[in-house]
Amino acid sequence: MLKWLRLAGLTTGGVLLLAAVTFTVLNQLYPFETEGRGRNVVTVYAAEGDVLRQFANENGIYRIPVSPGQVSPWYLRALLAYEDRHFYSHPGVNPLSLLRAFGQQLYYGRVISGGSTLTMQVARLFYPHPRSYLGKLEQIFRALQLELRYSKSDILALYLTYAPMGGNIEGVEAASQRYFGKHASELSPTEAAMLVVVPQRPSLYRPDRFPLAALQARNKVLRRVAGVFSWSTDELLRMQQSPLRAAHHPAPMFSPLLARHLQKQFPQQSDIQTFINFTLQHGVENMLRQHTAGWATPLSAAVMVMENRSGKVLAYKGSADIYDARRYGYVDMVQAWRSPGSALKPFIYGLALERRLVHSASLLTDVPRAFGDYRPQNFDHHYEGAIRLDTALQHSRNIPAVQVLSQVGPGNFLHWLQNSGVQLRVADANLAIALGGLGVRLTDMVALFSALSREGELIFPRLSVEEPVRTHGLLSPAGSWIITHILQDIAPPDRVKPAHGRRVAWKTGTSYGFRDAWAVGTSDDYTVGVWVGRPDGAPFVGQTGANQAAPLMFDVFDLLPKDRLQRPRPSQVAEAVICWPGGIDAALVRTSDCLLRHQAFTIDHHTPPTLRQSHDFTHLHQWPQVIQDWFRKTGQSLPAQAPLAGIKILSPPSGAQLFPYRGQTLALVASKVQAEWYLDERPLTRAALELDGLSDGHHRLTACSVQCDSIEIWIASH
Repeated sequence: MLKWLRLAGLTTGGVLLLAAVTFTVLNQLYPFETEGRGRNVVTVYAAEGDVLRQFANENGIYRIPVSPGQVSPWYLRALLAYEDRHFYSHPGVNPLSLLRAFGQQLYYGRVISGGSTLTMQVARLFYPHPRSYLGKLEQIFRALQLELRYSKSDILALYLTYAPMGGNIEGVEAASQRYFGKHASELSPTEAAMLVVVPQRPSLYRPDRFPLAALQARNKVLRRVAGVFSWSTDELLRMQQSPLRAAHHPAPMFSPLLARHLQKQFPQQSDIQTFINFTLQHGVENMLRQHTAGWATPLSAAVMVMENRSGKVLAYKGSADIYDARRYGYVDMVQAWRSPGSALKPFIYGLALERRLVHSASLLTDVPRAFGDYRPQNFDHHYEGAIRLDTALQHSRNIPAVQVLSQVGPGNFLHWLQNSGVQLRVADANLAIALGGLGVRLTDMVALFSALSREGELIFPRLSVEEPVRTHGLLSPAGSWIITHILQDIAPPDRVKPAHGRRVAWKTGTSYGFRDAWAVGTSDDYTVGVWVGRPDGAPFVGQTGANQAAPLMFDVFDLLPKDRLQRPRPSQVAEAVICWPGGIDAALVRTSDCLLRHQAFTIDHHTPPTLRQSHDFTHLHQWPQVIQDWFRKTGQSLPAQAPLAGIKILSPPSGAQLFPYRGQTLALVASKVQAEWYLDERPLTRAALELDGLSDGHHRLTACSVQCDSIEIWIASH
């Protein structure tokens, strides 16, 4: 007897050794590979983790990788109770379950249960096999490979990710989102039971297509796992009687064109993280939907919102509606090359300021004139004659902008922009670029305007966390502050003032033939760019940046939180009284030559003379010839010597202590009706002061008309 036992032991040991050797050799020859199922879906996420858009993989499968910790405990417990109670204790194969399944097949003559563990089911997902004994042996081999290579948590994660859930849906996370419109971590007990049973018969148990069969299968799971959850009879009955509440929930489509752009930019990534603020993006999309409801069908729009400090793009809307073919909604107009119209004018004046060719009150010529063979016209065919630089920019006059560009040099201007990293499309450098004679993208326009709020340093929009911060110096702090100060004094359209009293430096643009309408603005914390037009390039007469794009831009600004940063005036910016027509500091000009006085912002007290076609300063204190000719032609008289009478602030009195209340406005009165008013050296748009927006403490109030008078007032809270 002992001999036979010893022989049996040796035989068993030999068999086990042979099996181990065989397994080791086969494991080396046929390693377990998970790549054969194709890539997971590409998922683009908002900053808070919300899904913006998902793309099926190359096989058309929607699959979202998920770990056990990201799935509802209801689902995990129900899955293990229903499919594999001994998952954490067996080595990948449960011999008792296999023997039971084999016995049932012999007794009934057909397969009653498969006896497969979760590990074996995962093995079959990656290595399908026919229902045969040989196929079962291969499944066992692959299951043992899995257990040798992966932890239990990893194997469970593979099941949770790859389990068939009907149609082109795989995994519990994708199924939860498609059938219940929620994450797998949020599944209720009844929803969890439903998704536990779907992989058994994915085509028949799809709850969105076969609700009756799915309901019966769900209730079977509930009965099976009731003891695990210690549900009472009443609780179980209540769950079984609850409706299925499953439907087909389409894949999320927030900022779909941004997602498409990033998918192409990062083709190897499955998860792409953006900075999109989901709430803001939703608000922008709703707002654009309201605006487009009143537009003609072919018009589309694009919106970008960027945080100035970091370059993070918080909202991105590439078209009015991606599903609207009549609006060419599938075309991403954020990335499209379009003519900016007048939107680049601030930077023409900015470069002139940097080169000390002008100051904020430089005399410019808003009259019909030729620049070589180029004869530009104003948009409204109206001309103001002699005009200040800041007024010319605020009123978007064309002739003065071309005049300044001719002095700067169009080639120099283009090189300056391109050297900063801004991409432009232009055939050659010519004066027409002042009025939109080139191509630019909304992304680059947002970058340019960000320089106005970043002390002259632009920052390029960052669409994803993979993109590094890219900045480049464009303007000096002084030059950017002056341009910003000018643009902030343009009154916003269709509203008294923006939300939070936000000061926005903004500019519109309308391209030739009404093809493109732009509005780009920047506050201390944010830059918003808006484009409106037809993607096919067809004109839409009457569409302008002011009436189409600007209202939408300010509506977007109103969605943003209150700005936290506050930019002080740089020390290099100085105020000076200058004289027209010469343009230089009044202290350097004889009284008889100072025909008109203006308050100007200068850089380092530099007051350059008036721009002229000739650099001969013999006639410095005479009106430019084109101005004289225009006044003569129109029958008007040139401005005469300005009177030297002073100006006096009459109200409020000097040293007044004021206690503001909500909505209080104080009228400002001076001895000269046409006075220009300044508060703490910042110009006011009207002779009135909104007190409730002022900080406590001393403030300096100034009125100017040839000469200036200043007083101190004191603001105190209740």
